[in-house]
Amino acid sequence: MKKIFLISLLTACILLTGQSQAGNFGVGVHGGYGVIKYEEETSAFGTDIESESTMNTMLFGISGEYSFKNLHNLFAAIVTDWTVGLDDRETWEFNDVKVQSNDINMSGQFYDARFGYKNGSETYYYRVHVSGGWDGLRFKRKDYIWRGVPITVNSTEDISLWRVGAGTGAGYKLGSWALDGRIAYSFHVKGRVENSALSDVTFKTKGTCLDGGVGAARQITDNTGFYAGISYSLFRLDESDVEQSAGIAVMYPASTTQLVVGVFNLTHSF
Repeated sequence: MKKIFLISLLTACILLTGQSQAGNFGVGVHGGYGVIKYEEETSAFGTDIESESTMNTMLFGISGEYSFKNLHNLFAAIVTDWTVGLDDRETWEFNDVKVQSNDINMSGQFYDARFGYKNGSETYYYRVHVSGGWDGLRFKRKDYIWRGVPITVNSTEDISLWRVGAGTGAGYKLGSWALDGRIAYSFHVKGRVENSALSDVTFKTKGTCLDGGVGAARQITDNTGFYAGISYSLFRLDESDVEQSAGIAVMYPASTTQLVVGVFNLTHSF
């Protein structure tokens, strides 16, 4: 994780991004605040097991884009996001009966490398891209209560996901302002789940991700732009095969993660 973080950070400082069209080279910083909703479910053991939690979250990141000088409609880009969730309670139900609750905290790292085509006119612009990347999710759980009885157990769950996908974006210009939208879809082609409470087992999973956003952009100067809007991400991961840990059958259940964030983005091109 640390190695990927450092490589992405260095690359994003070299490659550049932004709505600004003045140069081939630009950089962007963004941040926001919103909500993460996380759910798990399985019936693999003959019982319907479901969990649900909702956490407030902060998001921040950097991005970069380079437009090729001789083929200025082609671009390469890096987009990075980090999320930090605030503590909340997670509840578990077996056959619609609440049996457990616990504190939960989630953090995430998201890295996306893109290559694509962009074009436009005085009134509109658009772009399409293919992408590949890595997502890392970490869940920390503590203060368990099982059927009313406190249990002093802490656990950390790390989810590592590799993905490939494609996306598009478009905008309509209104003077120095623009209405802007984007959408992307990707496949998590390889995933690994590790839990500190089950250290002898590694679960495998796959899934999909839908990501989009809408907002308004404003050109402040020829080289600097600002964007504010709403971002939505949906992750769905498949349940793993059943494994054995100390003679007990265990698995990673199917999960759904939804992230809704109000975001701002400041960009500058050179």
